[in-house]
Amino acid sequence: MAARKGRGWKLLVIAEDESQIRQFRLPRKAVVTLISVAALLIIYAGVETVLFWMVARRAAQVEPLKRRVRELESSSDELTRMGTELNRLRTFEQQLRRVLSGKEGETLESLPWDASNFNELPSGEQSVNLPKPGISPVAEARGVGNIAFTAMDLPTVPPVRGFVTRGYLPAKAPRWISHDGMDIAAREGAPILAAADGLVLFSEWTYRYGHLVVLIHRSGYVTFYGHNQVLLARSGERVRQGQPIALLGNSGLSTAPHLHFEIWQDGNPVNPTTLLRSSP
Repeated sequence: MAARKGRGWKLLVIAEDESQIRQFRLPRKAVVTLISVAALLIIYAGVETVLFWMVARRAAQVEPLKRRVRELESSSDELTRMGTELNRLRTFEQQLRRVLSGKEGETLESLPWDASNFNELPSGEQSVNLPKPGISPVAEARGVGNIAFTAMDLPTVPPVRGFVTRGYLPAKAPRWISHDGMDIAAREGAPILAAADGLVLFSEWTYRYGHLVVLIHRSGYVTFYGHNQVLLARSGERVRQGQPIALLGNSGLSTAPHLHFEIWQDGNPVNPTTLLRSSP
């Protein structure tokens, strides 16, 4: 027990059997100081505990945040790469269009195609005496068209069986309704066939036509197959008439599964119905 006397405190310590009593006198200032120090120590311990808990919690969040930062940096790099590739493909598509239209000053040096396999007819095939169409700028630039060709080199096979939702409209029509080819609606995933023997000039993704295949034919014609789901033929590959080169899809600027099919000759689009041996 403790008793107050004057300005100090007397502390009595009594043995359990009350056989001995000891007294300690504590000045008031000492008691106040001890109480203050104890209170400060308790407050300090409490603050340290809270800070330690907060730091530990933050530390547990650091590694996931680091992983997230790495993922964002990787995504940023991938988006940059995709943007660069998209711009490259847009530029290529625009260049290809200008070349096919016969624009002066355009060359095909950057186009991923090699006509080395175009110099000879396949073994066993004989050239036929057909009216030779004009030579497109693409064929002329690569030395294609000045050699014999067969009926298999003319784009006469319908690329897919389906329903024609939009036909060919010549360039003399108002620009907002002109159409360089035909749109053929069919089952998504249906095989797209090469209209004639040829070489794959282009087989990649483009902004407008999505997965696009472009074939150049010994006869001087060039055929386009756009909005595909999957590309089966690769750039530089030789394909035969009727060979699957893609699967029908809805890629690019498209609202429903269909094939956008074009035929070009001598720098101008051609109405596909004038060449195809039957309607799609």
